[in-house]
Amino acid sequence: MKKLKLFLLAALALSLFACHHEQPVDPVNPNGLNLGSGMFVLNEGNFQFSNGSLSFYDIEADTVCNNLFYKVNNAPLGDVCQSLAMTDGKLYVVVNNSNLIYKVDANSIVCDTTKPFKLGDFYSPREMHFVAPNKAYVTDIIGTGLWIIDPIEMKHAGYIETGKTTEKMVQVGNELYVSNWSYYYINPDSHESYNTVQVIDINNDVKVAEIEVGKEPNAMAVDKNGHVWVLCEGRSWEEDWGEAPSLWEIDPILKQATKQCELPGTASIVRANPAGDQLYFIYNNEVRRFDIATLTLSETFHITASPEGWFYNMAVEPKTGDIYVADAGNYMDNGTVYRYSNDGVLLNSFKAGIIPSAMLFK
Repeated sequence: MKKLKLFLLAALALSLFACHHEQPVDPVNPNGLNLGSGMFVLNEGNFQFSNGSLSFYDIEADTVCNNLFYKVNNAPLGDVCQSLAMTDGKLYVVVNNSNLIYKVDANSIVCDTTKPFKLGDFYSPREMHFVAPNKAYVTDIIGTGLWIIDPIEMKHAGYIETGKTTEKMVQVGNELYVSNWSYYYINPDSHESYNTVQVIDINNDVKVAEIEVGKEPNAMAVDKNGHVWVLCEGRSWEEDWGEAPSLWEIDPILKQATKQCELPGTASIVRANPAGDQLYFIYNNEVRRFDIATLTLSETFHITASPEGWFYNMAVEPKTGDIYVADAGNYMDNGTVYRYSNDGVLLNSFKAGIIPSAMLFK
């Protein structure tokens, strides 16, 4: 065990300065890079190793630079980097197990230590969603509610008690849909599962509806009709207490859900294409496509992970429709991000950090 720990620490030290298709830091800009358009990749890192990191992929130049936050700020991001959000030139990095959010300049990745740049005092933050430049919501996997924060001043501005843990968020009009993913982190010994999506009025910060779906609702996407699609993971790993993953459609007017299909096996992460008429999701270690008009899963569209790979997250570029898939590999070495056309043709790939996950286009 000691040898394994020493090996992992050595590998981490070597990886801190690794760039694939190296994009050097401009010596005229000692604080870091001046980033143009492209895509941020947040690498979770290993639980309790504090080796989460931030990468940036320049799509046009096909270059990537890893460990940006460390290079610029001479400090690690922390333990389990969970999600990203961006507004008004500021990038917000949610670090789950370190219980904090960083605010950095989206072009230089600099944290301005003369102003509030870090916010803590969460239970276990997961996702961040902006409804205004001075107002954002943050979900929490251990607390039973939804945080309201002022991202400009980087301070807490309120809390909405929901009675359940909160995970992913999507917005339709003036309403926020929040998935109640898991009860596990409150009581690991219980077989109880959540099976609801809650609706928050963002004008009054109150819960206005609770909609029943399948077990363990997690990722969500909004289609061209403004309907919310919810992918429920189903706790399929539990032989006696499990349930197959399933896909549900919520009508925002009726506040009701209809189950459209079961997905035997494992399923996670759902994304809509730019037109909003098709969904992509990770299903049995493949990316599959679902047509919302015919309510059918394509039998010909398959993006399959390598035998050594494990598809962990996915993003769809809003202009081109290109599909980016994060492959965590063995969860110990640096993972890979693959870029596919909307027809499923592999365009290119690049190495990121350990457990690449959340992706955000700039």
